[in-house]
Amino acid sequence: MNSKKLVLGLGLILAVAFLGCAEQPPVTPTPTTPAVTTPPVSAEPIKVCALFDPRLPVFKADAEAVKAAVEAINAQGGILGRKLEYYHFDTQRKVDLAITAYRQAVVETGCKIVMVEGVSEEIMAIIEEGAKMYPTHPHIIFSSQAGMDTTLKVMKDYDKYKFYFRNLPPDPDLNYNVSKWFFDIAKNVIGAKRVALILEDAAWTACARNGCEIETPYGVIESKPMRQWVQDEFGLEVVYVMHAAVMEKNFLPVFEQIAAKKADFIFVLSSWYTDTVTLTKQWAASSAKNIPLALFGGTAQWMAQWNLTGGANLGTIVMTYDYEGIPPVSQTTLPVIKALHAKGLSLDTSAHYYYSEMFRIKEAMEKVGNPDDIDAVIKAIEELEFANHTSIPPKWNFLGYKTPNFHSYVGGPTLNAQIQCNGIPVYIMRPEVMEEHEWPEEVVKAMHPEAYKPPAELRKICGS
Repeated sequence: MNSKKLVLGLGLILAVAFLGCAEQPPVTPTPTTPAVTTPPVSAEPIKVCALFDPRLPVFKADAEAVKAAVEAINAQGGILGRKLEYYHFDTQRKVDLAITAYRQAVVETGCKIVMVEGVSEEIMAIIEEGAKMYPTHPHIIFSSQAGMDTTLKVMKDYDKYKFYFRNLPPDPDLNYNVSKWFFDIAKNVIGAKRVALILEDAAWTACARNGCEIETPYGVIESKPMRQWVQDEFGLEVVYVMHAAVMEKNFLPVFEQIAAKKADFIFVLSSWYTDTVTLTKQWAASSAKNIPLALFGGTAQWMAQWNLTGGANLGTIVMTYDYEGIPPVSQTTLPVIKALHAKGLSLDTSAHYYYSEMFRIKEAMEKVGNPDDIDAVIKAIEELEFANHTSIPPKWNFLGYKTPNFHSYVGGPTLNAQIQCNGIPVYIMRPEVMEEHEWPEEVVKAMHPEAYKPPAELRKICGS
């Protein structure tokens, strides 16, 4: 009996062993989702190249403004954790040298951000060179002061020139919508009735001198001559017009003629190529010295104009963003002024623009999430409602309007001040004008048109 049980047990063991060795059906694998891999975002520094001739003080300040912005952004941790590296190239304001510097900046140095001085001839050549390089070396260019022909290229052939932005209103807009607020002061603050115009004879003032009409893919932008719209819009009689040569030095005969015409307001539309120091000194020594003098550009925008003219600019009316007591437009307004003052430099509006563009690009790159995706960064710049500009409200520096202002600014009232005792600016724009154009409340409250004083009265008060 025991032997039978033993045989049966062995048989059962052999049967189980046989079944275990038999082929089993394959196990169906559990489906898995393949891993999605995204290209890693580089940790390399983002390179910024500034192409400016440092021999011209305004361009030196512009380059230093870019550098100051790079330093400020790095102090905040960079862009998406990536540090910025700053490089400067001297163009000497020559087209051939500018092109060489530009190619070195983009191809050899690897700059993704290029800031260029606003010389129209340079920019037009650089844009053409950039169109060749962009497909293999994508980058962004910003310039100031260059003519509207530069952004016309972007509007007419976007895919070819989309990398270029101009931080200035188009020429007709600049000649009218920025200049006109000096005449608002003339009429509504000073009470003037008869005005004289001194207009720099340069390409960018053509609309002011002769009127203009420019066709763009987004519509026509036009302007009457300044002598006409000043009379039509403000009811001011234009009694004298001079088209001043860029290198003109002798303004004394001009001021004597203006005095003889009994003008009660003088407006000078000029750039950095007109010597506003000499002009101002000659005004203060002429028969026109008691006629309010308003200056659009040049060193007149600097606080240093007081020392440069030996105080002769007392009573002049200027747009100035070089004053540490300026009402801040944004949280970055005072830092850029203090940063450049610490370097012994003065600022005009263009220095503010270049500084601001670095922060605009920072926001756009952070929105995209990859600073190396320049196509996407360009789109982000066009869509960005940038509220951190140092000197302009957001509605004027939106770069994506499908209008003739595409890739450039919109003109509007500026921070115009009268230079009073010890060279201190007193902002005399009408508060209602600034409020209407959506300036920050702090700026609106800082406007004091009632503080305007005639030049003769200021000389008595200030002991000049």
